[in-house]
Amino acid sequence: MGKSHFVIKTKTMNRANLLRMAKYIAEVPQEKFNMFDFRTGDKSTIECNSVGCVIGHCTVLENLEELEKFRTLGPKNIDFDFDSWSAVFTGLPSNEDKWGWCFGYSWVYSDNTPKGAAQRIVYLVNHGLPTNWERQMKGLDTLCYTDIKIEDYE
Repeated sequence: MGKSHFVIKTKTMNRANLLRMAKYIAEVPQEKFNMFDFRTGDKSTIECNSVGCVIGHCTVLENLEELEKFRTLGPKNIDFDFDSWSAVFTGLPSNEDKWGWCFGYSWVYSDNTPKGAAQRIVYLVNHGLPTNWERQMKGLDTLCYTDIKIEDYE
């Protein structure tokens, strides 16, 4: 896959966009959700219309003009740079633990649900990153966010 031309320098998470993502993803049907991949369908399109994770689905929250900036040359001659888009949209670069907490594919092993993904995002925005986040992701510790109600957060 081709590399993006974006240099991601962000020091602050975009709380408003993260909460928009949480509210949106909480409504995605389970059969259309899977944390393992950005999306299973055509990755060259901006629209999801397939099974996907938080990032794959939430591109619909961005305006089309902005999304076009994240197209890049790839194996199909055109592709979409989900990592860079999510970093700019959320303020969380994909190489940081906070991104892993919200969007890491390893959640397929312990909580592969849209509700859980939404709750993790809200938890991060309101409480920060749990110190045992990786153990939770691996199913080794109790999930700390299961009592969160998405509709209570704006």
